[in-house]
Amino acid sequence: MNPQKRKRTSLLALGASLLTTSLLAFAAPAQAAGEWQDGTSESDTVINCFTGLPSTGVTANVGWWSPTGEVPKVGEPFLLHGYVGLVGLPCSSSGVAVVPEMVFDETAFGYPDEPVKWGINAIDDPTPTFSTDPVQLTRGPNNGIAIASVNGQAITLKRGQIFEFQVPVVATRALKGTATPAPSCWERTAGVAACPVATSGDHLQVAFQVAGHGGDKNFVTPYVPLFATGSGGGAGGGGGVGGGGGQVGKVPSTTSATYKVSARKAGKATVTVQAGTAPTGQVVIRDLARKGRVVARGTLTAGQHGVLKLKVAKLGKGKHRLVAQYTGSAGVQPSTSAAKKVRLR
Repeated sequence: MNPQKRKRTSLLALGASLLTTSLLAFAAPAQAAGEWQDGTSESDTVINCFTGLPSTGVTANVGWWSPTGEVPKVGEPFLLHGYVGLVGLPCSSSGVAVVPEMVFDETAFGYPDEPVKWGINAIDDPTPTFSTDPVQLTRGPNNGIAIASVNGQAITLKRGQIFEFQVPVVATRALKGTATPAPSCWERTAGVAACPVATSGDHLQVAFQVAGHGGDKNFVTPYVPLFATGSGGGAGGGGGVGGGGGQVGKVPSTTSATYKVSARKAGKATVTVQAGTAPTGQVVIRDLARKGRVVARGTLTAGQHGVLKLKVAKLGKGKHRLVAQYTGSAGVQPSTSAAKKVRLR
């Protein structure tokens, strides 16, 4: 069965029966061929309008998918995925406002030049539609990456609707998933916050901030273990989870950047990539406050000794968060600079 249809069928059954959500079994990395690898399913509780009894309100899930059908290698693109549906509703409410926030170790990831996909569909829709229209990315209350709006509009769901998103990423180091601590803090279980990244190992949490439907939680936060193997082998037995901390045969790198940018005209950036050997390959600068928009791009050659000067597109007025991403090469690992906050008038 198509993975998207499978999830909706499961979620519709949950809504129809108003069962209390239980944890889904973790899928082993070796079973990743062609299917979404789902993590936990989490929900909140409302008082049912007709029976006056507690029932499921919002339910959510999170997962990942590799286009190769295998655990992704370091540097190979794969998708992070989250979805939330409103299955129950008290008499006093007409819907729920949702803000999804991805909480994970951002230093372990880069972002390929591919759009975020999202959709709002009926839970039982056999042919859901997805859009690549802009999403607004902000820093969320759990210090993660929040989707504040889609296509310029706040995310609101009526009963029987589901919102889901897919974000393309690449791992910049090996990810060990269930071999690292899971996000098991009481704050996540109680629905008041996500667990701190520092105590959550190689896991993705999606803290869905929910309001307006009378639920008993501020955040519904499922999580999933993430896996990536070092390139060129080095996988352990069983699920093929890499035992090393990086890409086999590649030297690590660090990336930094300085900017001189403007709201009304093109600016400049200097990106410096340091490694044990002369780094070569593509460099991309993104504006995380503008949906990850690419504002500059260039290619390092060996003769540049790791220093690349780029022309930056005019950014427009307002707040910006600029980050430089070096995508790596055959001999050098990828790396990402710290984000630079800029406010232009």
